[in-house]
Amino acid sequence: MLEVKDLHCSYGTTQVLKGVDICVNNGEVISILGSSGSGKTTLLRCISFLQKADSGTIRFDDFEKDITKLRHNEIRALRMKMGYVFQNFNLFRNMTVRQNVLEGLITARGVDRAEAEQTADEMLEKVGMLHRKDFYPDQLSGGQQQRVAIARAIAFRPEVLLFDEPTSALDPELTREVLNTITQLAADGLTLVVVTHEMGFARNVSDRIIFMENGIVAEETPAKEFFLHPKQEASKRFLRTVTDDFDYSI
Repeated sequence: MLEVKDLHCSYGTTQVLKGVDICVNNGEVISILGSSGSGKTTLLRCISFLQKADSGTIRFDDFEKDITKLRHNEIRALRMKMGYVFQNFNLFRNMTVRQNVLEGLITARGVDRAEAEQTADEMLEKVGMLHRKDFYPDQLSGGQQQRVAIARAIAFRPEVLLFDEPTSALDPELTREVLNTITQLAADGLTLVVVTHEMGFARNVSDRIIFMENGIVAEETPAKEFFLHPKQEASKRFLRTVTDDFDYSI
């Protein structure tokens, strides 16, 4: 469904992505793992056009084109197929929970207000936040704010939902709250690509793991296989630092 090939991206003279290939199929849950600075977030930002790539090809269903040669209307059409959840929520502080979800539907998508309100309430109920619809972000916990951000993203009914370390700003209890919400989305059959440091989620919920190291995909394999039998030395070194469940000899 979604595929990028030979993706390169630099910040100034620093090359961050060095020819990344990934393919995401309908209904898959993919976790992208790797140490800080490996290129995980940059990959998501390039896919969603929040960051301009230097070169590469993007394919979405039957559309395929050089990612650097897309016209404005083509970028907009591709963005309409994606939802993005940021690590720091990115909610409008001067809007209520409900208004945060409504804003994109009405302003960006041109949805009729009555329909938008119905959709917003459905999505807030789905993430367990309808009872807080008249609250402002500053009146919510971090986990609640992130669930509102998820409701805002799924309100667009995207074909693929991208998560950029959605629990990195949360304490353990709130992390569980958000991971339970994402796990339910996976159970509902949504296509998810999740940059995460949560190894339990990656192992138990993901279909595949993409492990990045120094701007490339160092290993790509089914999730349980990655945690039981990592093949690359870089993968083993990474897993030894983040889990005590297994002894990954190098």
